[in-house]
Formats: sequence, C-alpha cells, structure tokens
Amino acid sequence: MSMLHDRKSDKKRGITAGVKTALATIAALLAIVVVVGATVLANSHPHRKAAAEVQTMATEAQVNAGKGESVGWESLKDSETRTSDQLNFWHMYDKEEEDTATVAPAENTEYPDDLVSGNFVEDEPEESVSENEAEGVGEESAQSISRNTVSGNFFDQNELTEGVADFVPIISEIKKSSLLDENFRMNGEFKEYAPNDKKTSFCGIDVSKYQGDIDWEAVAKSGVDFAMIRMGSRGYSRGQVVVDDKLYDNLRGCSENGIRVGIYFYSQAITPEEAIEEANYCIGSIGNYKIEYPIVFDSEEVIGDSYRTENLTMTQRSSIAQAFCTLVSMYGYTPMIAASKKQFASRFDMSMIEDYDWWLFDTDEYSVFPYKYAIWQYSKTGTVEGINGAVNLDISFIDYSGR
Repeated sequence: MSMLHDRKSDKKRGITAGVKTALATIAALLAIVVVVGATVLANSHPHRKAAAEVQTMATEAQVNAGKGESVGWESLKDSETRTSDQLNFWHMYDKEEEDTATVAPAENTEYPDDLVSGNFVEDEPEESVSENEAEGVGEESAQSISRNTVSGNFFDQNELTEGVADFVPIISEIKKSSLLDENFRMNGEFKEYAPNDKKTSFCGIDVSKYQGDIDWEAVAKSGVDFAMIRMGSRGYSRGQVVVDDKLYDNLRGCSENGIRVGIYFYSQAITPEEAIEEANYCIGSIGNYKIEYPIVFDSEEVIGDSYRTENLTMTQRSSIAQAFCTLVSMYGYTPMIAASKKQFASRFDMSMIEDYDWWLFDTDEYSVFPYKYAIWQYSKTGTVEGINGAVNLDISFIDYSGR
C-alpha cells in the first residue's frame, strides 16, 4: 500500500515539476519578447534616434578630421525635423529617465535644475570675454585709415583697425556676396540696406550678461527688429558649459516687446560630440520661447591666454561646426556659424560649412569680405536706448521670421 502511494506521489510530483518547467519556459520567452520590443521601441524614440544618428556621424567626423578628411553630413540634412516641445535633451547622454528631463520653467524666474547640475554650471571663474564681446575696445573709424583692402583675387582679412594688411586668396568655389556698398545707408545709429532706396534689411543687436539689465521696451521703441541673445559658453580651459546669467531675462524681455530672437553659443568644443552637447543645451534652453532667428555656433579666439581650440585644424573645426549645425537643423531651427572675416578665412575650411548661413563680424565701414553672409555685426560700440554702455549692432539681410 505504501509503495503504491509512493508511486502516485512521484507521478504527481513529476507532473507538477513539468508544469513549473513549462511555465518558466513561457515566462522566459515572454521576457525575451518584452526586452526585444522595448529595445526596438527605445531605438525608434525620436529623441534617442536623432542623438544616436548625429553621435555616429560625430564619431566619423572626429576620425576623418584627424586624417585631414571631411565628413559628409548630407545624409542627415533631409532627416525629419522636430520642434522644441518635442525635446527633452538635458539628459541626452543618460541611460535612464530621459523623458523626465526638464526645460526652463514657464515663469523663468530661476534656472532649471538641469542647468546647474553635472557639467553645466551657472558661473565659472575661468570664463573670459571673447574677442568679439570685449567691452571698451577702441574702435577707430575706418575712414581715418587708408589702406588697400582688395588686390586682384586677394582680400585683406584684417580689419582696418588692426593696422596691418593680411591678404589671402579669394576662393572661387565659395558662394559670393551680392551686396553693393552703394546700397548701404545710415538711419541714425543703425545701418540699413536699401537698393533703389527701398529698405530690405532688418536692424538688430547681440547681447549677453555684459550688457546688464536691459530695458527691452525702450530697445523696441528705438527701432530694433531682432536680438541675438547669448545662451551660454564653454570654458576655454576646463570645458564646463556655462549658462549666460541674463539668458531668461533677455528672452522674456524680447518676447514681451515684440523683438524677434535668435540665440548664440560661444563654443570651445574640441570634438563633434562636444558640439552636439552644446547644440542640445541651446535647444533645451529655449523652453516655450519663439526662436525665429538662427541658433548660432560661435567659435572665437581667446584674448591673452591659451585655450582649448587653438590647435584644431581647419578641417577639425569645420567638422565640429557641422555637428552643431546638423543637430540644430534636425529640430527645425535655422543653424548659423559666426566669425570674423579672418576667422572664416583662416580657421575654417569654408567649403565644409558654406551650406549654412554665416554671421560676419567686421567693424569696417564697408566690408571687403567676398563671401555670402546673412547677418553682419558692423559695430562693437553702438548705443541703443534702453542699454547702458556699448552694444554690438547687426544688420540682417534675410527675413528669418518669414522662413
């Protein structure tokens, strides 16, 4: 009797074990399906997909730039564009919680937490004023200096205030400017472009924390159409990303007074990956503000000190600018590259960046820069109602609000 009972018990235990094994197998298969599905879903996430695409291109750019070769970003130019409210890029390199990232609070009374965490800080002792932002620069009148600025197929890449000519060849393959000196005129403090006496340009300024508190209502009444606002900068030695102290005050002031806005970032990126990071900080900083003018990559020399980007080759620097601009354009904004005529001619391979709009820094009364540019910063010592001290003055030849 006991042996029969034992056989029945063994049989029952065998059936139970088989059921458990089957259930475990089914559970494992379901887990695999879930993991695969989650992976596919994650890879199809537009934010991560965009970052992954550009990250791959950035890696290729870094390798090719080291070989002195260009990288083709053309395959990304026709990618799906996206808008700012689709973005949560403050944690673009995090593995988890990408969708919990924050953007600027609606009231903009303080910086988002993400702006002061990790490698992104509010202030940095090493931050220096770039050559373009230096205040109190003695801007001599170009009219007081006599010097040849064009000779045959060469142009003088130095500004007249620098005193010594530095001629470089004009590259025939790069798109040329069609602007004519005789079509410029002054309207008070502001330069205008008016072919056939019909104004076709737009009056602007570019500002940062160095202008302090700005009365944007007074600025708007003075006739300013647009403002290029500094979003931030990367430190020139340690490489930390710094938000401009007046970013949100300036964004809000422009928004409330009908002044169109673009933003720029003072870059010290030494790899395309760092440029992608900078572009993402720019996009993420926008919040709900309307950005009609370009988002600008501004890479300049540092005055009186060694700096991260000084030993980059022209190809490397151009690949870095491409990475920034490519990501900006993928999200539906207009990318732009800013530089002086000397920096364009001597620090970039212009054939690699000519597909993007250019912002020229040149304080000569009439610029001899031969290539096509969309915005011209023509003065570093402008005076505008509502701003204490000097401010940079700009003229745009494109109605970006109509794009």
